[in-house]
Amino acid sequence: MTNSNSVPSEPRGSPLKSWHPTQIGRYRIVSLLGEGGMGVVYEAEQDQPRRMVALKVVREDFVTPELVRRFALESQVLGRLQHPGIAQIFDAGTFEEEHATLPYFAMELVKGQPLNEHVKGKGLDLRQRLELFARICDAVQYAHQQGVIHRDLKPANILVDDSGQPKVLDFGVARLTDADVQATRQTSVGEVIGTLQYMSPEQANADSDSIDARSDVYSLGVILYELMTGRLPYDLSRKMIHEAARIIVEDEPERLSSLNRLLRGDVEVIVAKSLDKEKNRRYASADAMASDVRRYLNDEPITARPASALYQMRKFARRNRALVTGLAVAAAVLVLGTAVSTYQAVRATAAERLAQTRLEEAVELRSLADRRRDEADSALLVVDSARRIADAARITADSARLAALGQQALAEASARRATDEAAKATAVNTFLQDMLASSNPSNALGEELSVRDVLDRAAERVSTSELTRQPEVRAGIENTIGRTYYALGLYDQSQTHLDSAYAIRRRVLGPANVAVATTAADVALAQQARGEFAVAEGTITEALATMRRALPADDDQITAALSTLADIRYKAGQNDEAELLYREALMLARRRHGNSGPMVATRLYALGNFLGFTDRLTEGELLLRESLELRKAAFGAVHPELLPVMVALADVSRSQRSFPQSEAIMREALPITRTLYGASHPMTADVESRLGTVLTNMGRSEEAEPLLRTALATRVQRLGERHPDVQLSRTEIGRLLQAAGRYGEADTLFSAALQARRAELGPTSPAVAASLNDLGYLARLQSKWVEAEERYREALTIWQGADIFSMADEAQAEIGWAMLKQNKLDEAEALLNAVLQQRKARYGERSM
Repeated sequence: MTNSNSVPSEPRGSPLKSWHPTQIGRYRIVSLLGEGGMGVVYEAEQDQPRRMVALKVVREDFVTPELVRRFALESQVLGRLQHPGIAQIFDAGTFEEEHATLPYFAMELVKGQPLNEHVKGKGLDLRQRLELFARICDAVQYAHQQGVIHRDLKPANILVDDSGQPKVLDFGVARLTDADVQATRQTSVGEVIGTLQYMSPEQANADSDSIDARSDVYSLGVILYELMTGRLPYDLSRKMIHEAARIIVEDEPERLSSLNRLLRGDVEVIVAKSLDKEKNRRYASADAMASDVRRYLNDEPITARPASALYQMRKFARRNRALVTGLAVAAAVLVLGTAVSTYQAVRATAAERLAQTRLEEAVELRSLADRRRDEADSALLVVDSARRIADAARITADSARLAALGQQALAEASARRATDEAAKATAVNTFLQDMLASSNPSNALGEELSVRDVLDRAAERVSTSELTRQPEVRAGIENTIGRTYYALGLYDQSQTHLDSAYAIRRRVLGPANVAVATTAADVALAQQARGEFAVAEGTITEALATMRRALPADDDQITAALSTLADIRYKAGQNDEAELLYREALMLARRRHGNSGPMVATRLYALGNFLGFTDRLTEGELLLRESLELRKAAFGAVHPELLPVMVALADVSRSQRSFPQSEAIMREALPITRTLYGASHPMTADVESRLGTVLTNMGRSEEAEPLLRTALATRVQRLGERHPDVQLSRTEIGRLLQAAGRYGEADTLFSAALQARRAELGPTSPAVAASLNDLGYLARLQSKWVEAEERYREALTIWQGADIFSMADEAQAEIGWAMLKQNKLDEAEALLNAVLQQRKARYGERSM
């Protein structure tokens, strides 16, 4: 889809033709801004709040049910993008046309020029272009941190307003409309090239699974190349689509220095790194690219270039021109003085030789001349000695003065450190006093403030208190507030403060600092808790790389990061990779701590829980029981650290169909959870949900349903509609309704869970297969055998890909039964016999 300023087929504000709508939802169409391959852009007036917007409507021939579904799922994510460098999306929805339901976006109406036109029109020099480009990177980085990848960055999608503020358009629209896939449906080569020119190799190669933030980094590299040279890296004019894609994937662009010798050096290196064909060798983020651009502008060494001694000296000279010039002048004076002395010495030697040639003519004067010369030499020696003594005295005086200055500087530095530490202590003390004072009855006005209330008030003060002058202290308090919100299950608030702590520490300490990586690990936990798995994976991967460069291999922070990454991989259905990470984390923890202690218990729990979920119940149970004993030894019989292990053991017992044992564990855990966390915490919902599931398995639906519905309400309130735990609650309630014969209600819940899981976890996640199993079994109960077979066949592929063989056997057996009911007797017999042989091989002849 084009934006409102990317060479529209009709001029901005052109009148509407008869076939254009005059009203779309709550938007009154004012004029046509532009038309492109995929849609139409209108200037429209929103009724409430009253404002002018750019309304982008997708063409009817590009609309599919999948596209409409994705619009509904993604609108909330895109609406959260609030950054001065991003044209905000106010609203997303659909409206009914005569033959179709058409999606639309209502966006901020940006009045400005496309990036290339602005740069040429204003005549920006190299520095100004780089400064503007770094601000564009800032906007892209912000969106990446929110989990949104643009995938169609190009100058036409970046407008610059009159104040010089860049605005990136269509953030997320490219992803929602599958712009780089849809572009291949165009017949006009020119329109395709407009997108292909800025595509990364993985996009041009149609490798959608490989597209991530580094794909946008590549597009930024193309934009920077064009800003620097006035041309694109590749000439794709008059090329067929497949040839253009091959050039992007295989050919190397012409180096900047071959086009402009002034660009040789750091700018050329920055562009080359961002345009690397291998995305792992590009900048890891738009922020890293912007940081190198700003280092170049500040005459500092860039990270993309090995920092040789000569390179460092050259950068130092550029940053400190006055100092280097002074040193150069001093050196010149020294050289000049040496030259004059040498010249005088040469002249003296010549005179001496002349005197000797005339020695015979002045014999009488020889002795006198000799005596006078000896006297002169003696005088020179005396003068030279005096000069040396004076120089020594002067050096001694200078040394004494420097020593005094050094002592004074040390004293001043110590005083400054003491003052800084005192200021930090005062800031922290004042902040804590204010926080605790909020619970004083005279300040609380009779309210009984909870921990949450005090925390909320502290969170409000942190950005306005004296801490703003102490960034390191503020970062620590922001981090603590974020972790506390996380412990309370308030993941959105936690994310806000952890992001703030991370940004401050990264700015003050630099991206390679371990404290920054530690904060990033906390950020990843919050992102994972909110269901943002792709974003969390990028965050924890970067943090883990920093930790491994700076810490011992078995450091506790590294094992914790490995376990977090394993959790994310498991939820994405990458079980083999997840298991390797869990086992590596446990191995490193045992190497550091032996076979005891809370850290080993935590790693045992993570691996045991994973094994339980992947049907290795015996091994999983052993690890979980070992973890529970270690935690009881460390924390006592009533402690939050015990609850996750109890929940996992209850799940194992339920999977082994030991329902009374599972119920007993959950009955023991529930009052502890409510006491420690309160009634509306995600952990409490977790225990209520599992207890309700066990009761359903035991046929006690009347006891189970209130627990399951309470858990669902808590999860929706705390985690949002799309979180995986919400889908778990929907599934559990659906199974209860199914057992009660309420098939229509069950189908609604199962289908909603399947849709959300596919969108959030990807099509190969075991959670998706579980939803397909639920729908297959529901169809079986209603004798819908064709539908049952289709659902189980789709699930079978996922179970087999994840190596979860017991579930694969179950799906095959259900397919065989459905085929038998359709009178496909030969196929059914062959499939059921195959399942029988597989089970005999796995469990033995006498297994039940």
